[in-house]
Amino acid sequence: MECLFSESLIEKWVENLAHPKNIVIATHINPDGDAIGSLVGLGLYLKKRGHHVTLACPTPYPDFLSFLDPHKKILVYVWQEEAVVEAVEQADLLIAVDVSSFSRMEMMGPLMMESNAFKILIDHHIDPVEQEFDLVLSSTKVSSTAELIYRILDCWGPRVNLSREQATALLTGIVTDTNQFSNSVFPSTFEVASVLKASEADMEKIVAKVYRDFSINRLQLMGYALQNIKILPEYKTGYIVLTQDVLEEYGYRIGDAEGFVNFPLTIGGILVSAFFLQREDHIKVSLRSRGGIAVNEIAKTFFNGGGHFNASAGKMENIPERIEERLVEALGTIIVSTETPEKE
Repeated sequence: MECLFSESLIEKWVENLAHPKNIVIATHINPDGDAIGSLVGLGLYLKKRGHHVTLACPTPYPDFLSFLDPHKKILVYVWQEEAVVEAVEQADLLIAVDVSSFSRMEMMGPLMMESNAFKILIDHHIDPVEQEFDLVLSSTKVSSTAELIYRILDCWGPRVNLSREQATALLTGIVTDTNQFSNSVFPSTFEVASVLKASEADMEKIVAKVYRDFSINRLQLMGYALQNIKILPEYKTGYIVLTQDVLEEYGYRIGDAEGFVNFPLTIGGILVSAFFLQREDHIKVSLRSRGGIAVNEIAKTFFNGGGHFNASAGKMENIPERIEERLVEALGTIIVSTETPEKE
């Protein structure tokens, strides 16, 4: 498989992992399947090579990903701040995965930034903040950070021997970040997925845990979301809003709304989908699109975010009443309205 990085970058990676070290691998706030799959897959691999590895995330991961962390080895900063601080203070090496900068770790970011450890970034998003790191291994030519990690490991040696657990973690990252191979997919994505499956990745467990192991509350919340899709026909856009009162009514837990952003795209003629999830101090924004509509541009300009061409995210102020107005304003910069002006 072709190496995505220059020989000098790979040499720097190899040099920093040539001898056993204390390593902290960390990811972004509200971690998803790619974040947790990358943490676990890379963490287990580096442990096998003799390193002492601590895995950490700023906030809890969704329950449906707990099968990747059966022994609860991932430290959650908001619950175990003292343990995370101690691990970072003792670290020789920090590896940030599935983030473009430490700012995406929010409350845990300053701790990582202030560390004197050697810092490595592994990510697949656009515009990495390279000055924060000593080594940047970032590429948008992959589906996910999990795929990128496999590609890095493949450059490291002639043969990557993965355990079933490691392969399952990385394949989870790929499956979830591509929405089951439906977006952001490259030829290499299938090649890596094939290798992981050959390494006995448990695809059946991934599908069962991520897509079929729902609570009754999640299913009922899904029903509410489907019944309350709003359409902006002039922009070929559908969107969903879940406010705090709705989340409380359906007993929302972290991860219960995973994948909801894709619902409007199942409607014929809809090219853009937006999902707004109200949190305590802001509204989380998720965007998806088909074809040549660049939602990453409006995520960056209007929602303080970014991401991929057809899949991006961000946030806005905690004022639900402004959602449609802001969305229409954003769409107007990338889509010509088909609405017929009223005659005077």
